[in-house]
Amino acid sequence: MGARFSTISLPGRPRPRRVSAPSPVDKKREWDRRSAHWARVAVVGLVVAALSACVSPPPPASSGRPKAVKPPFSYEALGVRNSCFVESVHFYDRYLQKEKGAPGPVWTRILQWGNQEGDFKISSGHAVTVFARGSDLFYYDINFGVLPLTIPVDRRGDITEVGPAVFAQYPKFRPIFARYRDDFPQQAPKKPVDFLFYHPNGDVRDATRVANELGRFRPVRVIEFEMTENGRVRTSAAAVFVFGARVCLYFPTHGTHVSRPHDGSVDDLRYIGAVVRRLFPTAKDVRWQPGGYLLFPPKEK
Repeated sequence: MGARFSTISLPGRPRPRRVSAPSPVDKKREWDRRSAHWARVAVVGLVVAALSACVSPPPPASSGRPKAVKPPFSYEALGVRNSCFVESVHFYDRYLQKEKGAPGPVWTRILQWGNQEGDFKISSGHAVTVFARGSDLFYYDINFGVLPLTIPVDRRGDITEVGPAVFAQYPKFRPIFARYRDDFPQQAPKKPVDFLFYHPNGDVRDATRVANELGRFRPVRVIEFEMTENGRVRTSAAAVFVFGARVCLYFPTHGTHVSRPHDGSVDDLRYIGAVVRRLFPTAKDVRWQPGGYLLFPPKEK
């Protein structure tokens, strides 16, 4: 005869409980719990999106500010609108290029922060480039130039010390979510985007200016798109580059948007278009900027 199997209750082992179907009240509670969770996620997403923009604020009064010092190398500002983040990236690149092999620590970071307005609103903040030179620490701010920091160079990575010294120049700000941003070596293209200084569209001029300078150190693309503002359709542009494994879009009229890490690339027009339409719901026809002429306009056919 074959063996017969029976169920044996082991001592001390609880018997399985019979689970009944959830009641309508339990279902509603679970729905409310999940809705509240995703509402919190949405709020966090909006906060991150708001902090991603960076607009240069107007410079405050000069009383009590440290005296600016001469830059450690010849440096020319980009001279474009809302440029605090791209200006910081530009200085970051130039510093690493000029200070390579210099004595002392060759170290630089971009310090970026948001500005809290009231209890619930977070507006665009600012960005500067913090760097070491010899045994001293400095930072470059597009509003003030190069300013010294009295913090020991071996404490350069402590944002709780560096941050307040930089924030002191903006007493009307309420800095929030300050963080360092760093980059990795990138392969620059053989020929950067041409600076279309003669272009009739100011956004295209500024975007190609940024692309031309940053493109000497990293791949940069320029896009154009149409958007509606105040009931009028106009053409705008943006420079697209990567910094710290994040796709960054510089909009001359609004500043720089920094995406989540490892999302998209400078060649992914579909992803870039989705970001543009999320930031500007009226945007359409996102396309690569076609370039232009350098000396003479093309003949009309």
